[in-house]
Amino acid sequence: MFYINPRRSYGRADWDRTLGYVQSYSYQLPFGRGKKWLTSGPVGQIAGGWQVSGVLTIESGTPLTITANGGGLAAPGNTQTANLVAPVQILHGINLGNPWFSPSSFAQPAGAVFGNVGRGALSGPGFIQLNLSLFKDVRIKERTTLQLRGETFNFTNTPQFANPSTSLTSQTFGYITGTVASGTGVNGIGGGRVVQLGARLTF
Repeated sequence: MFYINPRRSYGRADWDRTLGYVQSYSYQLPFGRGKKWLTSGPVGQIAGGWQVSGVLTIESGTPLTITANGGGLAAPGNTQTANLVAPVQILHGINLGNPWFSPSSFAQPAGAVFGNVGRGALSGPGFIQLNLSLFKDVRIKERTTLQLRGETFNFTNTPQFANPSTSLTSQTFGYITGTVASGTGVNGIGGGRVVQLGARLTF
């Protein structure tokens, strides 16, 4: 970002999520033959054998670099950052009129000097996603099994917001105006709830 002074480029990686928690789980429902409830009868046969599994992901936001108009630098190829003029408040606002951070904390540097805000100084919104699957193996013959499966990505349909605008010259500076597109979030996931059903025959 800074060819004149490469040391200014030192900072968190653009994809860094400093804090992360990932939990995988698997639980066999207590219904059907050999279980605690509904051990016999047609209801037990339908309710038995189901298993729940999934992954819960909770991670902090990615870095934000506050940029400014670099025309006054007369240094092509270098990125101009803003000046910090007041303590930054993380307001956690969403959409226009509700900034993620306090925009008034930053100002355009005067003259041919770099701004005093470093690379990746702030963080954007975090990421929460619960993936859930429910499946059952039905034995048809000794060597033939049918697996019925239902899967959801982002089961709770939790909003996953994109980073706010970080350009001081933008009319939406400091505001989050979009969400993470499907397939671009953590580990390639992200977006609204997705549900899919499937069946697999093993023989």
